[in-house]
Amino acid sequence: MELYILDKSRTLAGIVESFEYLRWTRRYHACGVFELKAIATAENIALLRVGNYLWKNDDEECGIIEYLELTIRDKETIVVRGRFATSILARRILWGTEILSGSAGANVGSLLNRHLISPDDPDRCIDYIDYIDRTTALPIQMQASYRNLMDVIFNICETHDAGLRTVYNPVTKRFTVDFYKAGASSAVFSQEYENLNEQSYLESNSAFANTALIAGEGEGSGRMLEAILSGTGEERREIFVDAKDLREEDFTEDYPGALLFRGRSKLAELMPVQAFDAAVNPHGNLRYKVDYDVGQTVTVISQKCGVILHARITEIEESYDVSGQSLNIVFGKGVLTLLQRLKGAL
Repeated sequence: MELYILDKSRTLAGIVESFEYLRWTRRYHACGVFELKAIATAENIALLRVGNYLWKNDDEECGIIEYLELTIRDKETIVVRGRFATSILARRILWGTEILSGSAGANVGSLLNRHLISPDDPDRCIDYIDYIDRTTALPIQMQASYRNLMDVIFNICETHDAGLRTVYNPVTKRFTVDFYKAGASSAVFSQEYENLNEQSYLESNSAFANTALIAGEGEGSGRMLEAILSGTGEERREIFVDAKDLREEDFTEDYPGALLFRGRSKLAELMPVQAFDAAVNPHGNLRYKVDYDVGQTVTVISQKCGVILHARITEIEESYDVSGQSLNIVFGKGVLTLLQRLKGAL
């Protein structure tokens, strides 16, 4: 593996010759992040500048350096952190109200075109971005106003269990935003199979809901109501979703569908959580990026916990240091996401 630094025009500026560690975290429906600690040689200081790109030659994505810290103690070190190139989307907001209806993939493309790739205002244009939709049959019916572009698109991803990544092409120096739905893998992870070194397991239904009453326009008994019903007795958990911001005139006959989509999006945030956070043996029987990859659905078995989990790989952290490569994988909803939601529920 080699670490290339690209300047702001995405032209090769040099190679990071020596570093202490690299943490490279790939995520399925969130923006990836990285952290690099290197020896503060004159060459590294010149290369590792805020705004430059960090690209691993064995990966399709690259990161943008957003933070730099130079420390002079016993030895001089430089630490840089940042997010993957998908974070370029976070530089734009929805410049008005967007009514999204039909295919999720087509609407994600329309959002990118109108606010990033070919907007009416040429000052908003970023001309080295392309888009590809590799999903099928993902319906969408929603409205969004003045929100951050990346946040809206990742909300769509989470609702549909879809992924988003930004692929770098070193020949054309262009980025392609890739909206995709990862498939299933036959990979099985278990300490008994000697491909897990350690693991932690989390389970929570403290915020779980399966029934939603969604209220749209109107006042009092005249409000437009739709409902998503599931469960009976003590297994039924209800929430109220205020969707008064959705206007019937914007959707006409599709207004009930817009209310239901808002309800499904909210319920998707409140699903029961089962998550494994595991250190994977990179020298086990499964090969990274061959037998499994971020976004794929795999099987995790924990005999001690008495759990068999069929879960999507939502995050893979690659770590590189003097001891070599290590992998930490989140199966299911991430630990941070769970803790954030528990905090919000208490």
